[in-house]
Amino acid sequence: MASLTLSPAEQDYIACGIEKGFRGDGRSGLDRREVTLRTNMISQANGSARCRTGYLGIGTDVLVGVKAEVCSWKPGEPEDRGTIICNVECSPSAAQEFEGRGAEELNVELTQLLDRILNGPQCGIDLAKLCIIPKQDYWVLHVDALVLDVKGSIVDTLMWATRAALLSSKRPKVVVESMKDEDGNVHSEFDVVDDAEDQVPLEGAENLPLTVTFNQIGKRYAIDASEQEEAVTQARITVAVSPQTEICAIQKSGLMRGFPPSLLSEILKTACRIAREEFSRFNDIFTAANATGAADDEPSTGSTFLGTF
Repeated sequence: MASLTLSPAEQDYIACGIEKGFRGDGRSGLDRREVTLRTNMISQANGSARCRTGYLGIGTDVLVGVKAEVCSWKPGEPEDRGTIICNVECSPSAAQEFEGRGAEELNVELTQLLDRILNGPQCGIDLAKLCIIPKQDYWVLHVDALVLDVKGSIVDTLMWATRAALLSSKRPKVVVESMKDEDGNVHSEFDVVDDAEDQVPLEGAENLPLTVTFNQIGKRYAIDASEQEEAVTQARITVAVSPQTEICAIQKSGLMRGFPPSLLSEILKTACRIAREEFSRFNDIFTAANATGAADDEPSTGSTFLGTF
């Protein structure tokens, strides 16, 4: 995805560094950059989060909002569960190559990946709990992500922001009542409790996975690749891992080259090991973000929060 053009000397410097276990910013091959996270950024949403990997101006920045909506069941749809609809868009200002329709292919790739992770059995969220009345009404969770800046590792940053947004999401409470008509037939009706204080969190959101993206550079690989490192990447693979360190999904990007079988096996084992550290780090940062959000009077909804993030 990176559009940078590096000289042969720069490419050789990055590749040799990865093979020897060090990188231009001082990290080792399996170190992630600083992650900044804030929740409840959008007051009109049921949940939201903004995540930045890297530093302001030289990092990848993603904003995710979650909106819950009641929909009527239609024939052919699952009878006893809700669903999650994903949409990812890259802002034209995030990168020069995104101007015009340059981001369309990446938008589709990221949307499909997010949809596969969130709507499968590996999602963690109990979709059955999103059903209000079987074969009648159910909840739809709209997960909309906006990529504000791109400086490498876009998928992992997207998943951090999405997981934080869904963990912070609450939907209105629903009261279901059964009634008999004049013929004695039983019908179910529901009321949505319109009280911001009487909302329920999404069950199972704590089981949502995180992703670890590996970039092969030279004979070795690195995670959380910078923009320069992505410019010399030969192959890229994303592994989604659950909090129970189970592999949920694997996706290889559209690059030409594949991974050698021996290296791929090593990558999958490494992904599970790194994921354990990632979840511990995420929990610490998410807890701190919630504490910061609770101290604010109102969630930020305009551009004023850009300077403080």
